Amino acid sequence: MDIKELEQLVNPSYTTGKGCLGLLSATGDPDAINLSKLIDLSVPDKDPMPDSELRREIIRGYMVGQDARYSVWNRLAEKSDCDIIIDLPCGYLPHGLAVARMGKNYFGFELPVVIKDIEPAIYSLCTEEQKEKIHYRSVDATNYESMKKALGDVKGRICIITDGMLGLFNRSELDQVCKSILRLLSEFGGEWYTSDVMSVELMALSYEAVTQKDSAIVHQAVVSGSAANSDIDNAENPFIAWAPERLKAYMEGLGFNVEPFAYSEVLPQLRTADADLMERLKASYSKMIEWRLTAKKQTQTVEVDLPFEVSSEFKDGVFSVSVQGRMDTMTAPELLKRFKELPEKAQAINIDVAKMAYVSSAGLRVFLMMYKSLEDKSRFRLMNVSDDVREILETTGFDQFLV
Repeated sequence: MDIKELEQLVNPSYTTGKGCLGLLSATGDPDAINLSKLIDLSVPDKDPMPDSELRREIIRGYMVGQDARYSVWNRLAEKSDCDIIIDLPCGYLPHGLAVARMGKNYFGFELPVVIKDIEPAIYSLCTEEQKEKIHYRSVDATNYESMKKALGDVKGRICIITDGMLGLFNRSELDQVCKSILRLLSEFGGEWYTSDVMSVELMALSYEAVTQKDSAIVHQAVVSGSAANSDIDNAENPFIAWAPERLKAYMEGLGFNVEPFAYSEVLPQLRTADADLMERLKASYSKMIEWRLTAKKQTQTVEVDLPFEVSSEFKDGVFSVSVQGRMDTMTAPELLKRFKELPEKAQAINIDVAKMAYVSSAGLRVFLMMYKSLEDKSRFRLMNVSDDVREILETTGFDQFLV
């Protein structure tokens, strides 16, 4: 099993980005059409709904919603007074081409498995001048050091735009992501835009405007899809479970200034909408909230984690492992690789996490794969669990069988 396959196992949500490119290509966007010819868009078909009028209406609503998401993202990047635009996560969309045409610098942050596909594809569509402005970097959004390193020696104010990411995290991961972004804004200055405060609503509101029918069925489908793609209980994530005012208080408590405005305020003319549909979309999207966030003036606590290391031994059917540093989307595949390369099936697994500073859902997913591989589940042990890691395990429910 190669490293790309391991990364896909650890981070299954990456496939949703391919669906977004497919929908955008169907809108007739030239960049998306050209890019879709270079990206393998095949993913496992999880849609059980047979072809029907309802299914076609839902797809039409999703296509218009994707057109809106892409167009609003580009409008926010264009209107920002920052010359450095960070796309977090960039997925498979051609935002980099649009930003380069604005004369701004684009940084697409994503999982390694996505970067390996999107970077060469986009560069093949670029002029040499545009290549100088488009940068792709593999990062873990929960890790400030990862994102800071990805920016290299960049100077100047930054504009971070997230769309559809924050609802995929459990609570401990979300705290880490927000604190990481806060530190970046405190250091560089700039702003963060996100519509994820109402990420579940966008496609439902689009369907409502397109069909002029009740959108409850689409709303429920988006909620279910979010949980399936992130392997979390929606109740764990404030961006899914909390009302906007409570969520705003949470963000302000972390150290952000929060400025809400209506999604309709930045909605340009869409390729997929005539005049009548645009009026209905503006009415629907007036209910949709976009946030502009900036860092309050305050000193940030700097925490430095040990570098990631894995040491392992396989003897008499026992796989013994010691993990140091952060187990996240960037590092978890290394442990999975060690496990997959065992010469025979392990009968017992002992993992010492005394020096493990943090574990994300990607790391927990690897632990779960290892746990499930054992015939006798009682022979899986996480040893020397710190208070910080134990809190993550308890929050996610993994303490019930991993400790």
